[in-house]
Order: sequence, then structure tokens, then C-alpha cells
Amino acid sequence: MKRDNWMVGEYAVRPAGEPDKCFYCGEKVGSQHKTDCVIRRKTVVVDFTIRAVQTVPELWEPCDVEFFYNEGSWCADNLITELNRRKEELPNRCLCNFTEAKYVREADEKDEEDYGTTFICEAGS
Repeated sequence: MKRDNWMVGEYAVRPAGEPDKCFYCGEKVGSQHKTDCVIRRKTVVVDFTIRAVQTVPELWEPCDVEFFYNEGSWCADNLITELNRRKEELPNRCLCNFTEAKYVREADEKDEEDYGTTFICEAGS
């Protein structure tokens, strides 16, 4: 989701830059950021696929595994705990080789609300 008004405020000024301008696009405080300024943001919907090795009962068929994780009592929040545990046990190994991101679409207000992210209309102000 995009927003139309990107007023330059004190948040865009950096110590290494001029005191009354955006450090990134050079526009004065009180004016609009340039359209290619990195301060201007939008929200998008991205699907992340993470490949993981899980322990399940030996007799389970693929449909049992999928039922357990998709429709059973297992909560997907448990994945966060598992990933944190993996990070603690393997601190020098990241998930980059096991993760793929796929752009779905620009987010809308409902996406932002459902996910619980900062509304883009409130960001950077």
C-alpha cells in the first residue's frame, strides 16, 4: 500500500547532512520527499517458504504430516520457537539456503490490519 503525502520532517535529517534537508533526497523540511527517495515506503504481501526438517511419527503418510501442520492442533507460532532454538544451537548458520520469498501483490489496508503491521499511512511521520 502506498501513501500520497511524504512530508519531509526532522526524522529524515541526519547528523552527516544539512540540518534542514532530507539526508537522502535533499528536499527541505516541510516539502515532499522526491519520488525516488528511500524514505518513501510501501507495504507489500510476500509469501515466505521455509524448508525445515521435522520429526514425526514413523507411520505418518504425507497427508498425515500436512493435516497435522495445516488443520490439526499445531499452532504455526510454534515455528518461531523452533527457529529461535535452531538459531541458538547453530549460531553461525542462517536460513538463507532454506528460504524463498515470492512477491504476491501490494498490500491493502485489510492486509496491514490482518497482519498487524504499521499502517503505511502512519510510517515515517
